[in-house]
Amino acid sequence: MRSALFCALMFAADMLAAGPAAAWLLYPDRDNPRHMVVEIEKATGDLVAFRSLPPPYNNVVQSVQGPERFTFRWRYGKDAEGSAFMRVDEDGQGTIQFDFTAREKLGDRRFGAAAVLVADDGTPLHTLYARADLADGSFGRGELHHRVSLDVERAPAWWRKVGAISFFSMTYYPLQKLDDEGVWRAMRQAVGNFSKGQGTEQRG
Repeated sequence: MRSALFCALMFAADMLAAGPAAAWLLYPDRDNPRHMVVEIEKATGDLVAFRSLPPPYNNVVQSVQGPERFTFRWRYGKDAEGSAFMRVDEDGQGTIQFDFTAREKLGDRRFGAAAVLVADDGTPLHTLYARADLADGSFGRGELHHRVSLDVERAPAWWRKVGAISFFSMTYYPLQKLDDEGVWRAMRQAVGNFSKGQGTEQRG
């Protein structure tokens, strides 16, 4: 049953999403069937059109979306995963929260994620960047979980232009010898082929 749901919704994503072909999956969480998960399959960016999601998640301006009900999720290989949820109220106050989780203590590396809010016509409107740096096997103080929350305040009319969201994930290793700003530049480059420098940017 669950694999049939995967196939049906993946086909729907391909048919409905604008822009690049989509590979994302939509399914109820195994431990909480009331919690819906969009699994992002492509590190190079999966475009999820809101109109291809079931109500009420097909409307970006609503107040019921949250970590206990609806999340986007992706993997960093077999060692770690990232997730995000977005909440936008009727006054245009938006929040996107990124969560990074390592399954065990890992070697030093940096995990990045970006979410691009996209207009109905495919124009990138706003890009949000988040990252979590592992040092000595954890995100700090022995923690294997790191959270980044970014607020986006726009007029409700601006939010009504948002028709899709595209997620990107990145991993950087010490061998690459990137300093702090180098990591941010690399993240922007990873998203640049999609966003082409359009829209505004924000990082946390």
